[in-house]
Amino acid sequence: MNAHDFHPLNEVDERTLDIRAAEEFAERYLAAEPGSQEQTSMAAALTILLDDPSRAVRKAIANLLAPSAYAPGHVVRCLASDVDEVALPVLKHSPILTDVELVDLLAEGSDAVQCAIASREGLPASVCAAICEVGCEQACRQLLENRSARILQSSLLRIAQRFEDRPDLCDQLLKTRDLPLTTRYQLLMRLAQNLDDHPIVLERVPENQRHTFLSDAEDKVVLRLALEAGADDLPEFVEHLRVNGKLTTRLLLRAVCCGRLRFFAAALANLGQVPLPRLCKLLVTVRRSALQAMLRKAGLPLRAHQAFLLAIDIARQADADFTYDLALDEARMLTETLLSEMQDGALGADEDVTAFLRRFAIDVARLEARLLVKNSGLQVTAAA
Repeated sequence: MNAHDFHPLNEVDERTLDIRAAEEFAERYLAAEPGSQEQTSMAAALTILLDDPSRAVRKAIANLLAPSAYAPGHVVRCLASDVDEVALPVLKHSPILTDVELVDLLAEGSDAVQCAIASREGLPASVCAAICEVGCEQACRQLLENRSARILQSSLLRIAQRFEDRPDLCDQLLKTRDLPLTTRYQLLMRLAQNLDDHPIVLERVPENQRHTFLSDAEDKVVLRLALEAGADDLPEFVEHLRVNGKLTTRLLLRAVCCGRLRFFAAALANLGQVPLPRLCKLLVTVRRSALQAMLRKAGLPLRAHQAFLLAIDIARQADADFTYDLALDEARMLTETLLSEMQDGALGADEDVTAFLRRFAIDVARLEARLLVKNSGLQVTAAA
């Protein structure tokens, strides 16, 4: 018989037997009585297998021990520091790893390690904060998709700060979390600020108009958020804007023209230091001279008083009480009436204020047209 007729056991078969043996040791350990000789012997066998050159063997152990809270701690911790192929099941599932250990593993690990940790069930705030601080982009995305993770608002904002040049990630952040209004505003402001060198802006907006374009974009973000804000959120949001110097005359004029009467009232109450319920009542009851005193107390410039007083008069005629926002068609009518009266030379209208109003009137008309098209199902050409 030729020597070539004798074949050693196939390497694949040997590896399969080794894997099965390793799995048996792990299963016997988990099934053994705590503190028994069987458990001690199996722990010793698993410890020796940590040095097995075959990744497949170590991975088999990791897969079986990962979900268990009763696995041998030293074995689990060794597997968690192994190569990614072995470590990932443990990093993703093991309840034995402490928060401190997870943070250390995160800081030293690969992108795959970070993503595995970010996907853990019930991830605590401390580990979430570490991911938001040092995790790779994909790990942060994974964290945002982890609905059971306990992520602090400050951590969410940190993601936005780190990846402000990734609008799609910020968009994911806004869509996947119920953020406080002020945090949502900060995120959207970062997106708006990035428009400055956006190719579409550079191509379509003349250089001398870019500052106005970007300011308008910021104002529109504020008013969109104001529309969505609840009664309890609005005062805090307005205060945040005031502290950051964003509660401008232009913004308040735009708010009136867009029918955001709740925001307008909350802003006046904040600037004039008047309780909001009382201010809403005053807006619909007091005389013009008292209204002007309120505007003066709020620090609004005299040149804009005429526009605000007329807007309040028009809103009163429409029976608005400043506790709700106007529909777009009502806002358009208010703006058109206001603009018509402001253009009457007898009123001594300020040209800058009138120019603002013209621009706002166009914006409101566009918003109304888009809503009409959306609700009616009309097909509009791409050119339009």
